[in-house]
Amino acid sequence: MRLLFTVLYLFFFLISQAQNNIETRFTPPAGFERVYNDSYSKFLRQLPLKEKNVVKYHNGQIRFSKANKIFAAVFDYEIGPVDLHQCADAAIYLRAKYNYTNNFHDRLAYTFTNGYVTSYLDYLDGATYLAIDNGVDIETVYHSSREDNYKTFRRWLNIVWSYAGTWSVENYDTDQADINEIRPGDIFIKGGFPGHAVTVVDVAVNENAEKVYMLAQSFMPAQEQHILINPKNNTVWYSLDNSDIINTPEFVFHSDELKRFKN
Repeated sequence: MRLLFTVLYLFFFLISQAQNNIETRFTPPAGFERVYNDSYSKFLRQLPLKEKNVVKYHNGQIRFSKANKIFAAVFDYEIGPVDLHQCADAAIYLRAKYNYTNNFHDRLAYTFTNGYVTSYLDYLDGATYLAIDNGVDIETVYHSSREDNYKTFRRWLNIVWSYAGTWSVENYDTDQADINEIRPGDIFIKGGFPGHAVTVVDVAVNENAEKVYMLAQSFMPAQEQHILINPKNNTVWYSLDNSDIINTPEFVFHSDELKRFKN
């Protein structure tokens, strides 16, 4: 009997873990529904969330949200022990992980701040990037090819995170997006050093074509990506209105700073 109870407990625990995502945890406001059902929108909504609302920094320290009302949930994926996974890196991760998961390897290409483009296919072919003069110049040396697996993909992403940032993502890797056409996967980004970026991870619409959206970010130092609370209403939903200002808990964006990844 005890064994049966244990098996049932583990079964339902695993189910709850698998279903712990944006779709299951957050319901759109009354009268709104999710209408974007393309594969990327579904991918973002179905990424697993941690059970506990605690953000882990790259060095293992933790950040709580209760005192400052910054985040409502935390994405459950490994960010690594190095101070790399910051704001633009988190936005890159979501798009890159989607492309990798769906075998869109030809779309896996990002631009370093100096304008140099790195691609995952080149990396598989043996490309090694040597930084010169603090990353201003990049020398590429080819060695033996690499096996295509998730560990290789993450090693390549660490290189992208090292030499790309908000400035390169804004100026090279994204196109302008119309705020009225906001959709999951778009990013609000202010390029700079450091600048900031947040990702639109969910959108809902009502019968009057009014929209609400949800935002996620990482920050400095490198930390797990988390879903932001709207300071105006203390929920995860931001309203698309006529305001030019988007106030997030730790940064202010303008409506013309919405971008969309090219790949």
